[in-house]
Amino acid sequence: MDRDEEILLGKRRKRVWIGLVVSVPFLAAMAGGVWFFLDKRREAQNEVIVENVTGAAFGCVASVRGDAPEAWGLERALEHMSRMERVTRDADDPTTREERERFARLAEDAANGCEELGRLMIGAQRDETELYFGVPARLAQPPDQGDPERWFRRVMPKSRAEVLELTRQIRTMAEQINARRTERQLMAQQLPIEGRGPSELARMVELTAPPRDRERVQTEVWPLPDYVFVVRRGSIPAVPCDTRFINRASCFNEFVQTVSWDGEVSELRALTRPERVTYWSAFTPTPDGGLWAVGLDARNRGIVGRYPPGETEPALAPIDAEVNAATNIVAVAGGVAIFPTDGSAWLSEDGALAFARVETTPPPLIVKMGRGGADQGVRFEGLGTLSLFGSEDAGWTSRFSPVEDDGDEVLLRVIDANRRVREVAALRSLRSGKAVALLQRFHESPDAIILSEDFGRTWLADPPSE
Repeated sequence: MDRDEEILLGKRRKRVWIGLVVSVPFLAAMAGGVWFFLDKRREAQNEVIVENVTGAAFGCVASVRGDAPEAWGLERALEHMSRMERVTRDADDPTTREERERFARLAEDAANGCEELGRLMIGAQRDETELYFGVPARLAQPPDQGDPERWFRRVMPKSRAEVLELTRQIRTMAEQINARRTERQLMAQQLPIEGRGPSELARMVELTAPPRDRERVQTEVWPLPDYVFVVRRGSIPAVPCDTRFINRASCFNEFVQTVSWDGEVSELRALTRPERVTYWSAFTPTPDGGLWAVGLDARNRGIVGRYPPGETEPALAPIDAEVNAATNIVAVAGGVAIFPTDGSAWLSEDGALAFARVETTPPPLIVKMGRGGADQGVRFEGLGTLSLFGSEDAGWTSRFSPVEDDGDEVLLRVIDANRRVREVAALRSLRSGKAVALLQRFHESPDAIILSEDFGRTWLADPPSE
């Protein structure tokens, strides 16, 4: 190679190096720009995903809460919906028809509310996004819009342990969503997990215990315009009862007291049962505070008694009806009616002790729960239905369902779990809305009540502590 070629080759190499020196930074800048653009676009897409998941999670959790009030926390709401899922499984039970219809509506709302969250989770799996939201598996599965009720039943917890676990998982999801939002300098969002607003439990007003030597204690309560009337019956011990009396109903003694609508309890007073009365079958108070009773006399004939307001001695009169221990007596509009077990009806009007047989009787002044118990509640035509449902382990909830187009349902937690309330033994109400529920607690006899003056829209609560 001659000198000219060497010089030419050197110049070429120099130009190549100069080109490389100039182009490498340029290419690096271009690559950096492309990477920056792609990273920003990916980050923008992730930010959109985070926002979308936040909104979808809020809608899903809110809809899974069902018809639980905002004042309830998520755990309590899931307990309520878990109970509703259990009691609506029997499609042929006529007593739960309204509850099944309500659950079906809530299932459809929940499927619509969780549809977007399920779709986003499928998209995240498909795109292999690195974002983690901790969505519970129950909520990540897309709802079956063709059969939302079946999907909702799979989502609902089946036990107390499952309620706690699903609540924990949803709290974890909320924490992970806010962690992703914090990473992107987005404002944290709260899912509908914590309760909002006041949530007062009902005050359990304890009734005065009858004397300690009384056994087989029975309790009945009736709401009256001015107070709640209470009758407590207790038998003398079994051994003296069996040795003294042929009919065990004769061993019972009766005690009465009143409870104001503010929860003040009067003293317990013993009623006198005249010697000519063998036993009383049933009682009913009247709005004036008087107490009526029906039973048998010493000759096994029907007898009626009326205790004037505040008195313990009754006025007595015979009745021609076939009376036995299952005969009932009820205060009705304009008087008092007696219903023997033979299907007949006897009516006394204007406070008279004389009863005459009638074909029909006026409606009762006090409405009591039907055969379905407190779960089915008391129903007032044209007004609505008040019911109480729950258990010792799950707590107790009241629901007032007004007639259509007459306001919203009112759902209230009235007694928390593990308060030793085993059963709502009775639920009675006046048409004015004054209602009383008799609670079966840890004693052999129902021994406490809860009170409402507005069909369960509110309940008498414990006074604030000083």
